[in-house]
Amino acid sequence: MNRKLKIEKMISDDINPYFFSVKDVSEEHRGHQSFKEDIESHFEIIIVAEKFHNKNKIERHRIVNKILKEEFLSDLHSVTLKAFSIQEYDNF
Repeated sequence: MNRKLKIEKMISDDINPYFFSVKDVSEEHRGHQSFKEDIESHFEIIIVAEKFHNKNKIERHRIVNKILKEEFLSDLHSVTLKAFSIQEYDNF
């Protein structure tokens, strides 16, 4: 399973999101020191979930970082995260 699909499954299984998107942006980092050919290492993730209700930005990032911990110990280098509660998303 590629890393994008693995991340999607991990988020889906743990957070049960109302909506989410995982985009591999690794190719945009070509030429950077941490870039590795054919490695999914950089992602942009948007998650809307009830689990984020009454959680601040740091708490939300900790939840996601904990889910992705094993991936960060591998070749996952960077995640840009936008995390919203369902109420925030509906009012956006």
